[in-house]
Amino acid sequence: MVAVVKENQRQNLQATQLAAEHWNRTPLYFSAQERYSIYPWLYEAAEFRHHAGERVLEIGCGTGCDLLQFTEHGAKAVGVDITPEHLRLALKRVGDAALLCHADGTKLPFEDGSFDYVYSHGVLHHSERPREMVEEIFRVLRPGGKFNIHVYARWSLFLLGKIVKHGHRWRLWIENSRDPVRIDLYTALKLRRLFAPADLTVQKYDCKYVPSLERWIGFFLVAKGHTRFPAAHGAASANRNYGIRSANRSLR
Repeated sequence: MVAVVKENQRQNLQATQLAAEHWNRTPLYFSAQERYSIYPWLYEAAEFRHHAGERVLEIGCGTGCDLLQFTEHGAKAVGVDITPEHLRLALKRVGDAALLCHADGTKLPFEDGSFDYVYSHGVLHHSERPREMVEEIFRVLRPGGKFNIHVYARWSLFLLGKIVKHGHRWRLWIENSRDPVRIDLYTALKLRRLFAPADLTVQKYDCKYVPSLERWIGFFLVAKGHTRFPAAHGAASANRNYGIRSANRSLR
């Protein structure tokens, strides 16, 4: 049992290191216009406009483009990421409009019930321990809090094209460089099992060549749900910053 635990820890550390190294070398930095032209469905799917006054956490905030949209629509936003270069660029983009923290989604540095809404785009499928991330999402959400998680779909036209062109090396052609990074693929059933006991709505998006078919062969699965059970120790104060401001200063 101890050996299994140690092996799981080693694999998760490897996945985390691969991701951090990948995006430290080739950070994803797009303007809002560029990002939402590439993903025209994302603005509505992410619900940027619908969380004014709420405490919003983005897991894997990258260079802060989505995080900034939440703040511009009135949310009290916090972003976490494992990549120092992403956080540096995010701070440059969002300034004092949001709080930033270097943290892993499987070990969030926040008290139970700290947030009303947790959002994550394109992160969970890079984790070796997705259930631990899900449990952390449940923990930091207030009772009845909502989550919105975007992952790569197992069945999609985009993926089929990559497999046909690159064969078993297709994973090296999904992200923005050829650096290796862990990639898992999901189905709606796999997501529902992963997020149990929460009820999910799952919808497909992103089929650039045939947009009318994205609900069947889109590359992204968007899973939305909410917590049904109370946090273990009650909701935390909205005014606490849990050391995030000091993390911001260290990135300046």
